[in-house]
Amino acid sequence: MANNFGLFFTRDGVVIRLPVNPAKLPVVRDNDNRDYNVLGIGPIMVPRIPKLRVVTISSFFPGRVFSGVLTSGGFKPPEFYIDFFESAMNDKVPILYTPVRYYEDGEPFMTGDSGFQVLVTQFNTEERGGETGDFYYDLTLTEYRDYSPQTVSVKKQTSGAPASATAEPSRDIPKGQLTVGCTCIANGSYYSSSYGDGPHGNSNGKRVIVSRIVDASRSYPVHVTTESGGALGWMKKSSLQVVSS
Repeated sequence: MANNFGLFFTRDGVVIRLPVNPAKLPVVRDNDNRDYNVLGIGPIMVPRIPKLRVVTISSFFPGRVFSGVLTSGGFKPPEFYIDFFESAMNDKVPILYTPVRYYEDGEPFMTGDSGFQVLVTQFNTEERGGETGDFYYDLTLTEYRDYSPQTVSVKKQTSGAPASATAEPSRDIPKGQLTVGCTCIANGSYYSSSYGDGPHGNSNGKRVIVSRIVDASRSYPVHVTTESGGALGWMKKSSLQVVSS
């Protein structure tokens, strides 16, 4: 049976899959809680905002196709992956990290984890004797949170009334346009990748939320979730009818 468990990365409409899965996938979720000693009470802990998640991946990029390669149908040499991660780090741009999890029998699990934006904060490669062409690597990814400011519109009121300020998006979105975050009625099949791999099911009039939109040249460029945020899969634009933006 094919191994459907995969780690995907997206940048500028380009989606890559790691050719060999790592033996383990640690994700560090830390916080910045502080300890204090209060007179009359003793030691206490004050909860604070969690720190950014950190993912570490250690595996290798094979120089030749073998039975364990997950991308045998579209095999790329190690240079392709090295350039992808090095350029993301050098350009200081976030990429989308998406783990797609399946049991050995092909059943998906943790479908609510649709991935998150990351920055490449460390990337080391190593060649080893006797394994010519293979590149071993250690990759550290740190969660990225968008901190770009919103446009604030201040309205001047009549005398005696305070001015009001409202935060608005930096650009107007035409009504009915398919955008990230909009609510749609979905009618059609959804898949585990934007190329139509591994069908998950059929929506049949379900209300969904658009979570990502990628290169329109792909067969299924729109990723949707349930209204509660659980990941469903990738769909055609024509299968989605916008009901609210």
